[in-house]
Amino acid sequence: MRWMNKHYIWNVIGWLVIVLLAVLTIPNMSKLVADKGQITVPSNYQSTEATNMQKKWGRSQRGTTAVVVVFSNGNTALTSDQNKQIDKTIKRIKNHEDQYQIRSMTAASDSSTAASQLISKDKSTQLLQLNVRKSSSHSITSIRDQITQLAKTDGVKTYLTGADVLNQDFSDATQAGVQKTEIIAAIFIFLVLWLVFRSPVTPLFSLLTVDVSVITSISVVANLVDRFNFPFSNFTQVFIVIVLFGIGTDYNILLYNEFRERLANGQDRYSATKEAIKIGGRTVLYSGLSVLIGMSVLGFANFSLYRSAVGIAVGVVVLLAVLLTLNPFFMAICGPHMFWPVKKFSGEGDSRLWHGMAKHAMIRPVITLIVAGIVFIPLALASHGTLDYDDTVEIGNNVPAKQGLRVVQKHFSKGTAEPTTIYIQSDHKLNNEKSLLLIDRLTKQLQNADGVKTVASVTQPGGKAIKQLYVRNQMSSVTTGLVKAQKGVNKVNKGLKSASSQLSKEDVSGSVKKAQKLATGAKQVSDGTKTLQTGISQVTTGVSQMNTSVAGATSSSQQAKLAQLEAALPQLNAAIQELSAQVNSSASGSTSGVTSGLTNIGSSAQDIKSQLQKVQDLVASASASSGNGYATAVQAFSSAGAPLSATQKAVLQSVMKQQASAQASLLASVKSSLSQVATDTSNIGTSTTNVASQLQTLQGTTSQLQSSVATLAQKSNVVLPGAATALSSASSQTSELSSKLGSLSGAMFTINNKMPALVSGASQVAAGNQTMAEQLASMNKKLTKMRSRLSAATTGLSSVSSGVGTANTYLKGLQKSAAAETFYIPKKSINSGSFKQSMDTYMSPNHKLTKLTVVLKDDPSSAAAMARLPKLEKIVNGSLQGTSLSGAKVAFGGNTSQTNDTSAMASSDFTRTVIIMLAGIFVALMVVTRSLVQPIVIEGILLVAYSGALTLVHWLVKPILGTNMLTWNTPFFTFVMLISLGVDYSIFLMRKYRESLHEPGATSDKMLHAATVIGTVVISAGIILSGTFAALIPSGVMTLIQIALAVILGIVLLIILLPIVMPAVMKITYPYPYSKMGQATASTDDDQPQTRRQQK
Repeated sequence: MRWMNKHYIWNVIGWLVIVLLAVLTIPNMSKLVADKGQITVPSNYQSTEATNMQKKWGRSQRGTTAVVVVFSNGNTALTSDQNKQIDKTIKRIKNHEDQYQIRSMTAASDSSTAASQLISKDKSTQLLQLNVRKSSSHSITSIRDQITQLAKTDGVKTYLTGADVLNQDFSDATQAGVQKTEIIAAIFIFLVLWLVFRSPVTPLFSLLTVDVSVITSISVVANLVDRFNFPFSNFTQVFIVIVLFGIGTDYNILLYNEFRERLANGQDRYSATKEAIKIGGRTVLYSGLSVLIGMSVLGFANFSLYRSAVGIAVGVVVLLAVLLTLNPFFMAICGPHMFWPVKKFSGEGDSRLWHGMAKHAMIRPVITLIVAGIVFIPLALASHGTLDYDDTVEIGNNVPAKQGLRVVQKHFSKGTAEPTTIYIQSDHKLNNEKSLLLIDRLTKQLQNADGVKTVASVTQPGGKAIKQLYVRNQMSSVTTGLVKAQKGVNKVNKGLKSASSQLSKEDVSGSVKKAQKLATGAKQVSDGTKTLQTGISQVTTGVSQMNTSVAGATSSSQQAKLAQLEAALPQLNAAIQELSAQVNSSASGSTSGVTSGLTNIGSSAQDIKSQLQKVQDLVASASASSGNGYATAVQAFSSAGAPLSATQKAVLQSVMKQQASAQASLLASVKSSLSQVATDTSNIGTSTTNVASQLQTLQGTTSQLQSSVATLAQKSNVVLPGAATALSSASSQTSELSSKLGSLSGAMFTINNKMPALVSGASQVAAGNQTMAEQLASMNKKLTKMRSRLSAATTGLSSVSSGVGTANTYLKGLQKSAAAETFYIPKKSINSGSFKQSMDTYMSPNHKLTKLTVVLKDDPSSAAAMARLPKLEKIVNGSLQGTSLSGAKVAFGGNTSQTNDTSAMASSDFTRTVIIMLAGIFVALMVVTRSLVQPIVIEGILLVAYSGALTLVHWLVKPILGTNMLTWNTPFFTFVMLISLGVDYSIFLMRKYRESLHEPGATSDKMLHAATVIGTVVISAGIILSGTFAALIPSGVMTLIQIALAVILGIVLLIILLPIVMPAVMKITYPYPYSKMGQATASTDDDQPQTRRQQK
């Protein structure tokens, strides 16, 4: 057990267990970087707010990543065969949507709008946009590999690109860079340590201890990240490796030199080990604590990238533990064999370079400081140029995602692949005409902004206005309709005039007179038939009596009666014949004339009715068209905004109201007149129908009357003349007379029986004719009124035609004004099929969130693009101010917004982080140097070296790296590395100076001695640290290359400035020998024997 304690066996066993656990429990670093290594900004920044809004969008966008499949034929247009192959690929991808968790896709074949956006102008490139679900189980790496394989197209160059894909490629490049760095750094350190110690064995011990600390540190940090969300980024792992290899090797050099010096002084390996760990370990501990403090305070940074450097502090803790516990085992076990094959030890070698520089600096300290200031301060104050926020520079040009991005930027626009998305979240729904109008107005304002190529929104899904949804196009339909209405009104007006003229030509008054005459004649016929009935009854009675008398005997009185009868019979026959003629005349002529008149009137009334129907339809159409036109015009001017002032809007509204009022009054008058005419026409039609019906009845009765009278006349004309003749020869022909009278008596009875029907028919004819005459007279009055109203209607229609023409001229003028560019969509069209597709794309499912996609002309990551965002934000806020969307939340998303937020966050937090870090290191230096002046000088040297190194790198990046700018995170990581690691060299120097404080002599002598002795260690450590960072150059990651160059140049500047400035300052601030203070300090600080070797 004692032997194990003496040889530090327990230390080895402990670290073996720790390393084994570290290897077994380390998480997948690539997955960890993808899941938790991305740069984030606080929730109050635009890009974060936009991301949160996107999560509320719905399944198609929540938790997804946007990727673009690029189909390219170089600079030549895609052929028909290539387009067919592309269509097959798109169809194949669509068929595998569920398998590869593709939430939505937009292809050029979807619509003409999509084609205009996804096919380049030279037809050489076509894009396919996909939204793919990403999760811990479906990482960006999986998405990239799966979609790349699925999108392969025969005969066409195919690429997959997108912001997340590019970030993953950057992470992969960084991880690959870490592996290269570890190998290169290990080889370089091995060679340098071999040269320093002239032993191939010594480097192995150093590399072994550093490797143990690296493996353990990465595992500890990774588990902290995985379980407790410890700060982490793409750079955490690589900088843990670099820092631990760099300072770990430096600390090992210091410890091994101390151990070798003790062996050279004749101590055994056990005592030499204890002394080396005690003396050298103290220096290592002080240096390590300064680095630890500098890295730990980064945990107070707000920016996630800056905060991720705190992982290096964990590595430093592990490194110090490994070096101070594992190295004693190697020293105790191996002893002098650690430096095999060297057998003769001489301790530390002197540095002639630092000796000379320190000596000359202390001879003329003031002049030295002035000259150093003249040379180095201008270098430090020089501009470092504009920083480059384009993360694609971190990726090699052979990476497919970057190649695809360059193809898109070349054939479309630099901002096409990574557009800016403006989210607007309201507390009310936006799927209404008023809100859509505001969105469209904002869209137009953004389209007119400098540096903007296209803007797509719910009202302009293709980045171009839909003509059918704007007042100009809608007013074209209105004006065209008004022209047609005017022509229709004129045509109907002409028809009404023609109808009125036809009615004027009809002699209705003449027909009325004829009807009246007919009624009078019919009355006479009726009266005559009644008289005839009486006479026939008497004749019948007389004939009957005479027949009886003749049959008995002929007396004188009978003879007298026969004479009277003979005289009366011809008169009776004449009366019957006259009655027959009157009935025939009155029944035929007058009835036919009235029937003809009624027929003409009925025809005219039918024509008028038809024309009236057309008039009513056209007037209604004209009223509706003009009404819509006025409403559209008022809507256009009231919502146009900028083109019209408030006064102009008021005047326009007054004019339009007056025009609409006059037009409405005129149309109402015309409608009233036409309505009355229609009523009259209907009445006339009814009257005509009634009269025609009565005439038909009258004609039937008259026909019966004519038939009866004709029969009577025919029989009377035969019988009566014969009777008269018989009576003349009655005396001689009594028997014949008796026979004839019998026949006459029978005929008269027949005639007498017919007379009641004849009398009734004649009465009906007389009554019907009288009724017809009265109705015709009434109809004549109505026709007179209708002609008057038709005249008023034609006059009104002429006014309507004139008004429609005036309104049409006015609207055509309005159509050419700026107000015609106003968006207007009827409520019923909002949810129509074509517009609904736009709503689904640019509005959230609850319609309270909308987005506008802005494609910039500049590179999305460029300073020019970022400078445009505040201007665009001002346009958005100004456009929404004072509207129903004034309280809406607005957020800018996309690569440009994220880069802009990153820039703002990095700039604001950089100064804060620098102050915190310098303050922490300042405290550490005060503890180490026990001075206030020395920490100030040391930090001043570090700052000059840092800023000067950045200036030199800025000058060198173009000729060496082919770029004009430093990457945006180069200054920060250069500062962290150079300040935290560079402070070690000043601590080495000042600790060596303090070791001789108890010895007598001047301050300048002690400082010169410290610089001479420690110079070799610092230069060796500087070479090793520079070589370690140089191992980053082959990684191909631009940021790592620039940081490596800056740190190397910074170390060179430090190696120059430290032996010049510190001795000069010490000579000025401590001009006299150090006595009491030195003794007091030595008694508490360095109480060990200070046996020094003789100077060569």
